[in-house]
Amino acid sequence: MILAAGYGTRMEELSRNLPKPLLPMNHHRLIEIALFKLAHQGILRVVINVHYIARSIMECLGDGRRYGVEIIYSEETELLDTGGGIAHAEPFFRGETILTLNADVISDIDFQELYRYHRRRHALATMAVRPSRNNKDYRLVVYDEAHRLAGFLPRRNPLPDGLFTGIFMGYAILTPQARRYLAPHPQSVIDALYRPALENGEPIWVFPYDGAWFDVGDKESYLRIRQLVQQGRVCLNRMMR
Repeated sequence: MILAAGYGTRMEELSRNLPKPLLPMNHHRLIEIALFKLAHQGILRVVINVHYIARSIMECLGDGRRYGVEIIYSEETELLDTGGGIAHAEPFFRGETILTLNADVISDIDFQELYRYHRRRHALATMAVRPSRNNKDYRLVVYDEAHRLAGFLPRRNPLPDGLFTGIFMGYAILTPQARRYLAPHPQSVIDALYRPALENGEPIWVFPYDGAWFDVGDKESYLRIRQLVQQGRVCLNRMMR
């Protein structure tokens, strides 16, 4: 499932008349990079949640045939945030374990490797995390030496030495059991699923990944990364494999 329903307010004027997932990145749009990557890695059914200027996303992407996938749209009459959006789309998942990804991230991560990691650990859910101590720009994920989720740190909080911390990359594997924590009303997946499941002692794992990853969440980062792509310093073809 690609999460693509948000207003994209951090893009400022760039998303005033165009939803963030449709912003151009060289010869592709942001969400198209994700679609080509999913198809290349063998994922053939993709649910996309839509809300802000939803019709433009649906008209642009169509049924997904040109990308090699089947696209199913989960339309939200009100913005449901990450947790609520996933819960609202539950009827489309057929009781399967799913991969969720944000429409505004680009990476060369291997989804099949992420899934194998998840299966080996018999996890309720698995988060892809970029090891980092950048608590200025991100709310950090905390995990133990074995890579089991331990909690979350608010931005700018003191960062004790010796903690394993990182940035949630926007990719996660969620089992049907994990999704039972979610409800189809506005809620964050962090607060509605991960925190309560952690308190209940559920097996939630972190997949540390230090390969290429770009957060295209705001105007400054979008313009910077687009320039890197245009200069040939970031290879989009690699990100779509």
